[in-house]
Amino acid sequence: MLIRDFRFDSCDYRATRILLGKVYPREPTSVEVLRFEDAARPKVWWRKRVAEIDGHFAALGMVGEAIGSHRKGDFRLRIHVDPDCLNQGIATQLYADLLALAHGQGPVGRLATHTREDQTGASEFLGEKGFEVVIREPVSELDLSTFDETSFVHKIRQAESHGIRLVSLADLARECSDWQERFWQLDTTIHEDVPLPDPFRPLPLEDFLRQKVENPAFTPHASHVAVHGEEWAGLSELYVDPNHPKVGGTGLTGVTRPWRRKGLATALKLKVLRRARAKGVRRVITDNEENNPMFQINLMLGFQAQPAWLGWQLILAEDD
Repeated sequence: MLIRDFRFDSCDYRATRILLGKVYPREPTSVEVLRFEDAARPKVWWRKRVAEIDGHFAALGMVGEAIGSHRKGDFRLRIHVDPDCLNQGIATQLYADLLALAHGQGPVGRLATHTREDQTGASEFLGEKGFEVVIREPVSELDLSTFDETSFVHKIRQAESHGIRLVSLADLARECSDWQERFWQLDTTIHEDVPLPDPFRPLPLEDFLRQKVENPAFTPHASHVAVHGEEWAGLSELYVDPNHPKVGGTGLTGVTRPWRRKGLATALKLKVLRRARAKGVRRVITDNEENNPMFQINLMLGFQAQPAWLGWQLILAEDD
């Protein structure tokens, strides 16, 4: 087996798309989105490595400094192995390679990673290495071809009764010259209450815009904001890869504290789902921390629970 650097060329990106399509067949991606994600990454140290067997792209590994971490020595690590190449020791060798690269940057205090709970082999591998689960985020999926909004339309009227306008981000971009900064501020405010294993640290405005607004999958005419006068009170985002137009992904959905428990999140989701269906999307995917009220809202709307993402961490050195 050969372990080498990722080449960031068309060949390696196409191989990555094929690999991820086999590992996560319900969540398609494209070369364009993969290239964008690498280009938009904040300026921290990171490496991508490929495991090849007889020229076959058998696994992809990534390791890098944790973005926005409050602790020095925090690293993120991911390994994706071709399902046809499991049980050949590939993950073990690639893990050792990535860990050595991280140690080359200085003391490693903590490693964090994610797997899907139906990937039992990956969970066993991480457990044997000493990793522990720190967060569980169920995936849920809605079939828009059978979705009936009748039971939820009153939520839009309820929002409007509070003086709320539910406006697409595309329309707000035409209304407000400072929409990008307001979008960033709203996203940051909502994210402060999103359940996470670590305290939230907001992205700088430049990084936020690069990752969100410039994302080729971001869909501003379907993403909606709850607006009360000059106040932006809630948000629900939609991402649709142009190469996979029938599958949408919900980004952040949330409401600022003063406006909670007024039905705004449901109303926003409904507006997004309407636009998604009009755009030709057939299936919408999202995930939430299992105790997050948004998960229950999604289930109420008819989203079907799927295997969850598991967030793992390995403590190698305690903070001083």
